[in-house]
Amino acid sequence: MYRVRQQRIGNPGSRRILPPVWVRGLYILCLAMLFLAGCSSPLTGQEHNGKLAIQAAPQARMTYVAIGASDTYGTGSKNPRTESWPAVLSRMLAHNGDGKMQEQSLGQNTVRLINLGIPGMDAHDALGVELPVAIDAHPNLITVWLAVNDLVDNVPPSSYAQDLEHLLQDLQTKLPHVRIVIANVPDLTLLPRFNSTDTTQLARSVASYNAVIQSVVDRHHVVLIDLFQAWQELTSHPEFISDDGFHPSAAGYARLAQLFYQGMKQHRII
Repeated sequence: MYRVRQQRIGNPGSRRILPPVWVRGLYILCLAMLFLAGCSSPLTGQEHNGKLAIQAAPQARMTYVAIGASDTYGTGSKNPRTESWPAVLSRMLAHNGDGKMQEQSLGQNTVRLINLGIPGMDAHDALGVELPVAIDAHPNLITVWLAVNDLVDNVPPSSYAQDLEHLLQDLQTKLPHVRIVIANVPDLTLLPRFNSTDTTQLARSVASYNAVIQSVVDRHHVVLIDLFQAWQELTSHPEFISDDGFHPSAAGYARLAQLFYQGMKQHRII
């Protein structure tokens, strides 16, 4: 049977139904294989002395892994595979800031994306489901946006801190040269989903989680994308939120990709 979690922040009558870890593990392995196959460049054919010689396309310049939940997967967009913020960001990384859809080049600017975002994932479960796949991919770049589900499920900040610490410790131990970027929790009080919530308590929870994230970021010397500050623009851009009042829209994901890209450029890791 599926595990059911009670969602305690927001609409108290809503429930988030999550499959057990083994189901999500199978899902993420299939997802990783699909992305590896879909993002790898195809073989090219070249005629030589009347015979067709098969040549392997150049390897990707960068392998990029995105660790996260539904907001990394792309829930809220019509086509998560191309409209999620990691998908847009990977195109920006490949084409010097241009995130528009275009024919992928077979040259040295190719970026291979492995989007490990699973709807409903929290930090603790990600340790057993997403972390092993991320390590096995041997990426050059990893983004981690994984906190909102923990906060919504009332996971104590201290427990979340231990899971985030474990995640970064394993990544840096086993992938010592990888570049890691972490995003904090946006101002959830700006989302329509939480209009009927005690926004004062919600704001305190967001502040507690972001303090934990800042502390872990400082200890591990990784890059922080401060979405809490940057995402204040939601007040003047309601189109950045999808119809569910919680997840970003395609336009919102495009903007998030810009914020990640700008932050990485600012810290000179790309």
